[in-house]
Amino acid sequence: MRTQSLYPLSIALVSIALLAIYATFALRAQAEDNRGDEKQFRPIVEADMPEGFPQYTPVEEVQIKDYPAYRKARADAGHGFWTLFTHIKKSDIAMTAPVEMTYSERKRPRESNMAFLYGSSDMGKTGRQGNVEVLDVSPMTVVSTGVRGPRTARAVAEARDRLNDWLAENEDRYAVDGKMRVMAYNSPFVPRSKNYFEVEIPIRSIESADSAEGTEQLGATDE
Repeated sequence: MRTQSLYPLSIALVSIALLAIYATFALRAQAEDNRGDEKQFRPIVEADMPEGFPQYTPVEEVQIKDYPAYRKARADAGHGFWTLFTHIKKSDIAMTAPVEMTYSERKRPRESNMAFLYGSSDMGKTGRQGNVEVLDVSPMTVVSTGVRGPRTARAVAEARDRLNDWLAENEDRYAVDGKMRVMAYNSPFVPRSKNYFEVEIPIRSIESADSAEGTEQLGATDE
């Protein structure tokens, strides 16, 4: 009699254990699927990129990218998007992607200014125009990582940390050469889960700098 009463309890315990195992494997499978989605993710294209710009960096990957010279209209973060939007409409400049945002050097990154990029460097003219400054940017090399989802301070900080880890591993080859920036590709009309942006840090090659310095010193000695 006692054995019979324990039998349903044993079945229940085994069932619970099996459900726990199933749940564990289901969560792992879901995680794998999510990672697969990140690798397969492609940003939604809403506007053309400026001439000669490199393609986006895959989500969570770290890449070195070379940018050509370009022209941009910049405004302080306090003025932001609508000031720049009014500027390009008034100047008959087509909207491009990405939108560039420079960040201050803090533990939690904070946006200091925003810029819309011109399609080519011969559009418009440089100089101060009200709350907007139009300026030319020299060619640069950056280390970049792609991010999917809302552009929160936490997401930007995590991407920055990923880049800093890469820089620490390559400190004998590259040095930081400018302020961190975010290149945002999507408007508010795109679902937040499908938003895409890049976090980038300008860099310079230490080897190239050392070689150039050595060449100059050699030339001075030969004279």
